[in-house]
Amino acid sequence: MDKPRNIITISVIISVLSFFLGIILGYLLYQYSFQQSVLKINEINSLVISAQYLANSQSLECSDNYSSFLEYLKSRIAQVGQELTYLESKENIYYNEGEVKYLKSQYFNMEYLHFLLTKKYIEDCNITNFTLILYFYNNQYCSNECAMQGNILTYLYVQNKNNLYIYSFDSSYPNYFISYYNLNYNITTWPFIIIYKRNETYTIRGFASLDELESYLTK
Repeated sequence: MDKPRNIITISVIISVLSFFLGIILGYLLYQYSFQQSVLKINEINSLVISAQYLANSQSLECSDNYSSFLEYLKSRIAQVGQELTYLESKENIYYNEGEVKYLKSQYFNMEYLHFLLTKKYIEDCNITNFTLILYFYNNQYCSNECAMQGNILTYLYVQNKNNLYIYSFDSSYPNYFISYYNLNYNITTWPFIIIYKRNETYTIRGFASLDELESYLTK
């Protein structure tokens, strides 16, 4: 009679140990992924900051090489954005608010620095067929509408990759340049969109349809 009980006890112990081992391994993998994201951010930051110093110290190289460099940087930043989306999602059982805030802060900084580099390139090199969009959202006040707007902007970008960059920012996030835009453009409702095209600036307060957004690309 004791032997079956011992087998059951051992099986339970092994199951419990396996469960906790799985949790520990999962957390270690999450930490590894987080550290890789930090390393990736540091690498991209170095590239962006170096490019900004170069752009400020001398005239920009108005060539396909510089345009390709900006495109490469944008794709690397987008990778960080995808990782960040997962880290702050409900699927991430190891969600850490402090770590996500750090990554989000670095991600927004990289996005904005890339925007400044691209804007300078467009202006200095007189690029007339390129559009820049700054998209501000606040999920506390427009979760469904902002999600729909984000989907439309994603579709718009996929259809116009060669002449459009879109930068997304959380208006509720404590960041200096985000606070500046919130104040300067009186962003109190969301979604809110700022469009730069041919040295002109346009703003859209509230939800924008695909047709409306496409009309700005052809101005």
